[in-house]
Amino acid sequence: MDYQYQYSDKIGLPWVLKNIPHLVFPNLEKKKDRFKKLFQGVIATVEKKPVGLILSTLDSSGESARIHSFFVHPDHRDQKVGSQLIRTLELALARDGVKSINVYYRSHWKFVPQLNRILTNQNWDEPYEDLILVKGETQKVLKLFMSDKIQLPDNIQFTSWDQLTAEQITYIKKRKKEDDWYLDYLDPFVLEDTIYPTASLALVQEGLVIGWVISHLISPETNEFTSLFIDTGQRQFKLAHLLMREAINRQHDDHVPNFLITSKTDNYVMSRFLIRHAPYTDVFFTRSFKAEKVFEDN
Repeated sequence: MDYQYQYSDKIGLPWVLKNIPHLVFPNLEKKKDRFKKLFQGVIATVEKKPVGLILSTLDSSGESARIHSFFVHPDHRDQKVGSQLIRTLELALARDGVKSINVYYRSHWKFVPQLNRILTNQNWDEPYEDLILVKGETQKVLKLFMSDKIQLPDNIQFTSWDQLTAEQITYIKKRKKEDDWYLDYLDPFVLEDTIYPTASLALVQEGLVIGWVISHLISPETNEFTSLFIDTGQRQFKLAHLLMREAINRQHDDHVPNFLITSKTDNYVMSRFLIRHAPYTDVFFTRSFKAEKVFEDN
């Protein structure tokens, strides 16, 4: 078949979802409010009929691109359409001065072997495990947190994240700057405008913040937990468990039925407890891999 490949750096997600939603994977509908910028992408067509699509965005520096969606219609697979989509995108981005490209994908996706083959053939770096993801229903995991044997110490309180004072916020940022207090990916100030205050809490001891759990309402039915941090001097009190217990309970009381936890592979305290009890709570967990390529011409 005579496939045509057209690149554009002005692809809007609303247009894609209206005209070719069957070529979007993974589903971006629930995240459409997060994509304010136009996509850079390539559409594969046969006799002017779209049969494949790849979409990416640039980071704030304009030097690195991330692939968000990649799909080839089943009737046109094994025709090297996927390889040519990525190749066309790479050439266009490199021509525009972009220095690297990356993609994240989930271990349970059926076409992972084919994707790995394409990336290898395109000389991408070896993929590495980056995230642990756990999905479940609040109602089914509540029983894991019912024990009252573990309680907060008397001098520590839960405080809703949106109730922190300006002085407490300044204290967190100052300690990060001076002591590198927490790892960058546990930063509680990422996407502040989407924080779900009901299930985003701080631990406060004598007026000072010593930990937090941050979550974001990504749909009316699903809350995503993205950051859990406890000061190293306080971890003997099982405060992480208590934070998650309180947040899950508050989310349940707010009638948000589902949760998603994303955490780094090397720091997944949020997920570990739930994964261990997965057979009893029906939580689903998977792993996210990241692959990257630096363009040689740059």
